[in-house]
Amino acid sequence: MKRETQNILLVLLGGALLKIALNGTYLRYVKPGQQAWLIGAGAVMVIIAFVSIGRDIVASRRPEPVTGEIHDHDHRSHSTWLLILPVLAVFLAPPALGEDAVNRAFGRTPAPPSSQDFGFPPLPAGDVIDQRVKDFVERAAWDKSGSLNDRTVRLTGFIVHRDNETFMARLAIGCCAADAFPVKVRLVGDGLDSLVGDAWHRATVRYQAGSSTKESRYVPTVKITAIEPIAEPPDPYEY
Repeated sequence: MKRETQNILLVLLGGALLKIALNGTYLRYVKPGQQAWLIGAGAVMVIIAFVSIGRDIVASRRPEPVTGEIHDHDHRSHSTWLLILPVLAVFLAPPALGEDAVNRAFGRTPAPPSSQDFGFPPLPAGDVIDQRVKDFVERAAWDKSGSLNDRTVRLTGFIVHRDNETFMARLAIGCCAADAFPVKVRLVGDGLDSLVGDAWHRATVRYQAGSSTKESRYVPTVKITAIEPIAEPPDPYEY
């Protein structure tokens, strides 16, 4: 591959990293804390490419020495074309993981929280409290004080249909989308069949005490009191 092509691919790859880091698309793949690293990596690639282009331009303007021997060097690197694969992946912008990823990992049991005594802080006061799905699932499974009993909670997630059951789910990540694992609650109520799979909703629910057990794979059951469709949030994952 010619140096000019290599430089162009490097500019495209660096520009693609900058694009997703600055417009927020990177949140489909990694945690928010990775933004600075993506910007830095993209900027370094673009700078290296332009420095290399500049050096090639300067070198092309110098007269070549006349010698008695002619050397024909043809340095080819077919592997350099692999740089275009991440560029295409970025510009095609695949969506964040959703219903299909949850169904493929359906039998996975969530790990207990890191605290050995499973201590949870008191829930805030109020008629309706907002919680992440991950926090709700952990509290339902491991909080022995029953703090969710008789409380009304608002959850945000996407709809997952499996067999004859309906769930609200989120995907939690430790570093990036490659290590994502699902957290979900089982929904009960009227009209669940009409909910569109993978569509995002905000639901007001009440926990059915005792439903998060080893037999249910620590998936709590909640009764819907209200639900409304929403747009996909800018950051679709939980941490």
